[in-house]
Amino acid sequence: MAKRKQIQPRNGIERAFGDEMRKARLKKGMSQMDLYKATGLDRTFISDLERGIQAPSIRTIFRAAKGIGVEAESLIEKTKNSRFFLFPEE
Repeated sequence: MAKRKQIQPRNGIERAFGDEMRKARLKKGMSQMDLYKATGLDRTFISDLERGIQAPSIRTIFRAAKGIGVEAESLIEKTKNSRFFLFPEE
């Protein structure tokens, strides 16, 4: 059976959050494996979050922020101001 290709979103809340999470992690000099060790979040899940494939729960946002060493509020604010942020139409 052929492996299904994952479609990477170009925009959206998930992509915006993932991009800001990746920027914060790299700014702290952390690898995805370092973040896994700090949070217990699976490395492939971290990768999916950063690419906007997975949507984080509130709990995950706080775990990731704590593991990176930033405030969750800061990550959310930066997400809101991201060039990728597109709020879904009602």
